[in-house]
Amino acid sequence: MGKNYSHFSEAEREQLSALYEAGMRPSLMAKQLGKNKATIYRELGRNISSQGYQPRRAQENYMDRRQKPSLLASDAALRSSVITLLHSHYSPWQISVTLEKNKDRKAISPESIYQFVYSEMGHDLGLPDYLPRRRKRRKTRVKNKQKKSPIPNRNTIHNRAEVIDERKEFGHWEGDLMIFSNTKSNLITLRERISRLMLVIKNPSKHAVVTANNIIDKFPGKARELLDSLTLDNGGEFASHEMIASQLSLSTFFCDPYSSWQKGGIEQGNGVVRIELPRSIDLDKISQAQINKMMRNINNRPMRLHDNNDSPANVFRQYAGSNLKGFVALQT
Repeated sequence: MGKNYSHFSEAEREQLSALYEAGMRPSLMAKQLGKNKATIYRELGRNISSQGYQPRRAQENYMDRRQKPSLLASDAALRSSVITLLHSHYSPWQISVTLEKNKDRKAISPESIYQFVYSEMGHDLGLPDYLPRRRKRRKTRVKNKQKKSPIPNRNTIHNRAEVIDERKEFGHWEGDLMIFSNTKSNLITLRERISRLMLVIKNPSKHAVVTANNIIDKFPGKARELLDSLTLDNGGEFASHEMIASQLSLSTFFCDPYSSWQKGGIEQGNGVVRIELPRSIDLDKISQAQINKMMRNINNRPMRLHDNNDSPANVFRQYAGSNLKGFVALQT
């Protein structure tokens, strides 16, 4: 159920009173009345006295609050100060700050100024015309608006098959981007989930199409048979994932936001690469050939998780077979 901060009607206050007398918990009251739990707590907190919750008295309190005039409607001197500053094209926030600094004048919040400007009195005085955007009606404020994902047609990691999750099938990769200080250049890192073999590609920018093309070019000819899926994070640099999927005939999956642990293999591999290439290094002075040499060294180191402490390169060769033609010189 979404948040619902609507005011109680008189009939709802009668219902609330009966539920309160029955000893029902606020969370259950909220469900019963179709309200948010916070609304229930606020209503009870405002109106419970030594006599308990009295719905008639609660309704009277509500009506009193509704009829109470705003500070600007009742204080002519403050209203004059606010209107003068509005005519000088101060925004409500600037007016609030200005009045707060002047100890001879009352302070007022930007929200109170907006409410007055868009009130009946404010419209009669033509005050909306003095706001920066001159809207005749106040724009509806949207709370907790979710940021739109930069990834079109994003396929969640939760749709990934169990054989991928459990590392029971070769050809499933994880991908990431490593960034460096004071340069647009970065490194695309790819890691096969069973062998743990890593590829590292120098990338001139985070542009999605450039990134996609560099990944595609890393797998020429039969090497494309080495990929079945690629799991990525939600960075905009992977927005062209459909281009990668189409050219390399693979499926792409995306981790949940802020859940890099869901592709822990590549994260661990990035840590190894960082030992050789710290964030502060001038990546523009490092060639792809130097990166390849570094990765051949890393990929040929023994790993405890493999049988007989085998290396990622050897395990990768065993699974890849003839598809390594045209690919061996790159990394293994």
